[in-house]
Amino acid sequence: MKMAHLRGKKKMFWIILIVLFIAYYFCLPSQLFDTPYSSKLQSRNGELLSAHIADDGQWRFEAIDSVPHKFEQAIIHFEDEYFRYHPGFNPISLVRASYQNVSSGKIKSGGSTLSMQVIRLAFKRQRTIWNKLVETIQASRLEWRYSKDEILLIYSTHAPFGGNVVGIEAAAWRYFGRSAYELSWSESALLAVLPNAPALIHPGRNRDALLQKRNFLLNKLLNKSIIDSTEHYLACAEPLPDNPLPLPNIAPHLLNTLNQNNSHNSHHSTLSKPLQERSNQIVENFYSIYRHNEIHNLAAIIINNHSGDVLAYTGNSSFNTHGHGHDVDIIQAQRSTGSTLKPFLYASAIDNGLILPEMLLADIPTYYSDFSPKNYTKQFDGAVPAHMALSRSLNVPFVRLQDDYGTDKFHALLRKLGITSINKPASHYGLSLILGGAETSLYELSSVYSSMARCLTTYTKQSAQYNATDIRSAQLTQSGNKHRDKLSFQPSVLSAASVYHTFEALTNVQRPEEETGWKNFSSGRNIAWKTGTSFGFRDAWAIGVTPEYTVGVWVGNASGEGRPGIIGGSAAAPVMFELYRTLPATTWFETPYDDMQTTAICRQSGHKSSQNCLDIDTVYIANVEHDRPVCPYHQLVHLSADKQCRVNADCYPQHQMNHTSWLVLPPVMAWYYQARNPLYKPLPPFMEGCHEQQHAIDIIYPQANAQLFVPREIDGQLGRIICKVTHRKASARLFWHLNNVYLGETSFQHQMEIIPDIGWHTLIITDEDGNSVSRRFERLGKGH
Repeated sequence: MKMAHLRGKKKMFWIILIVLFIAYYFCLPSQLFDTPYSSKLQSRNGELLSAHIADDGQWRFEAIDSVPHKFEQAIIHFEDEYFRYHPGFNPISLVRASYQNVSSGKIKSGGSTLSMQVIRLAFKRQRTIWNKLVETIQASRLEWRYSKDEILLIYSTHAPFGGNVVGIEAAAWRYFGRSAYELSWSESALLAVLPNAPALIHPGRNRDALLQKRNFLLNKLLNKSIIDSTEHYLACAEPLPDNPLPLPNIAPHLLNTLNQNNSHNSHHSTLSKPLQERSNQIVENFYSIYRHNEIHNLAAIIINNHSGDVLAYTGNSSFNTHGHGHDVDIIQAQRSTGSTLKPFLYASAIDNGLILPEMLLADIPTYYSDFSPKNYTKQFDGAVPAHMALSRSLNVPFVRLQDDYGTDKFHALLRKLGITSINKPASHYGLSLILGGAETSLYELSSVYSSMARCLTTYTKQSAQYNATDIRSAQLTQSGNKHRDKLSFQPSVLSAASVYHTFEALTNVQRPEEETGWKNFSSGRNIAWKTGTSFGFRDAWAIGVTPEYTVGVWVGNASGEGRPGIIGGSAAAPVMFELYRTLPATTWFETPYDDMQTTAICRQSGHKSSQNCLDIDTVYIANVEHDRPVCPYHQLVHLSADKQCRVNADCYPQHQMNHTSWLVLPPVMAWYYQARNPLYKPLPPFMEGCHEQQHAIDIIYPQANAQLFVPREIDGQLGRIICKVTHRKASARLFWHLNNVYLGETSFQHQMEIIPDIGWHTLIITDEDGNSVSRRFERLGKGH
């Protein structure tokens, strides 16, 4: 019986011991602090750029990497001199505190270690003897879980520093305007005494008490040989801080965007603080001018092309004010692209053998079933070299080029380049896609231009190899994915040669007035740049590229309100060039000869030369698999001996003919082209008795099989369809017939107003020599 009783007591002892151990082990929750933190954005060098207060109204930053040395020494010598040696509680301090409290009849000292203060901050219990015992037990358990440095860091992150300031890093910024790592001995000592009496920091009160506490700690640090006499003298001479300082706020829009897309509170960005500040100032300077024209929003982004890092991110103008949409991050906003997509089509058309840089493209009245594109000037050149069509941003040639290239194919190209926002089917956008019929963001658009620059630079630096990871979005944070090289001899999207030709064309975009004559100055930069203006003057774009940097600018109103001054060349371009002036000197792209071949080009037409081309240039063009057609415009023309008339074998002796190569554009192209190119020579007339053997007449409008609506005028009367025709001979008399009914004749200006009935019609035009042309079209609806 006695032995069984002893065994029972022993078993009960072990059970109690195990229960106590388990209770001790689990006396701390897995997460001590469940508090919201302020969000903050740091530069690439760790400088604070912007911060938002925590959800509970406190300035409380997440833990920094480690406790700064000066603050560590100050807080330990003020609060817990034996912190490095005790197991979480200091028995001597507890006994001394108990004696002082009993002697005075009130609580004068708590005897708490820093570990015990961490527990009190975490649980916020009332100060009683029982709670002190619990804190002591939990503090010892805290020492078991964490190292001394970790405990000190937890304390420094959650200790109160007066008002709504919590933690050493937030306190350093609020009271001294810099990081805790940059504080002096005086500043570190001041912050070390605050958690013990945080109300002392209140401006205008307790200044003497706060100064005495700080100097007391500095004296102790001197006596402990932590600081020398000179450091002590200088520290005691420093004044106390005044009112709390506002935290930096120079990249608020990026901080908001990162907060929406990430769960972290602390973001280590790729931004350069000096460049960010200069970008903000430039945008603000232009806003002070543009706002007088009711233009309220500007945004700018600067990308390092080599790394893909965003160096400056000014998401909007006047970001510290309310109203006019200044809080909107315009860099991420979806806006009409205007003409900014044209370079991508131009480059890919070169890769697909559709164009050459000097090739003449048709710039003539063009009509489709749903719309008729117009150039910004409302005029036509007839024919224009492809590179000039790009540099002048002509709409008609590029709509026609997209039609030849294929809208579905162009839509897929944009997706490959990284423009994810154009996510509706190609049929939704149609041919207006190239003119701003879709929306994207300044961030995505600038990323594509930067990717093109990176691809070209990689190709020339990597011995004719491409890196598949060069096509990517610009990087905003240091925690972004690191890209491994994936070298290949085949381009992933665009070839180096096509990109080079595109950038070369874009250097000829007409610059703003203040940039006139830039080539004559040593400081002038070679910049490939493109502007864009959306319909209704709602969006103005300017994006520039050099090997080193891409600079993107947007100007407009976040509300979408259009203003006459919102034009890419006059509103956004000056901002872009001003930003470039703040950047280091830039270079220009190396010619990717390994991706090029020499080819004989017809000097007048820009096509591959044919046997009829006399003026030939040998140039470097993209080395593509597609076989480009030879010049279709140079024809062998048979002239009389005096070269004054055209002849043929039916009316003139062959041995007397003069065979001459002649640039012969189609009638519509020629009619507009010769008005702007006085050196263009129209064909001589046929000798009397000889007949035209090719088309001399062409119908400009309507196009073949067009479906037309006849609009109602303002007075309610049915409108008219204006038909236009061109003839190779300007003075020719043309005779008009509609469905074999004579309408009249025209000379010089060949156009006729008609009101056809609903249904199909045939328009027939003949000239004095019997040449004729016909065109079928359909009128739809009733008085639409």
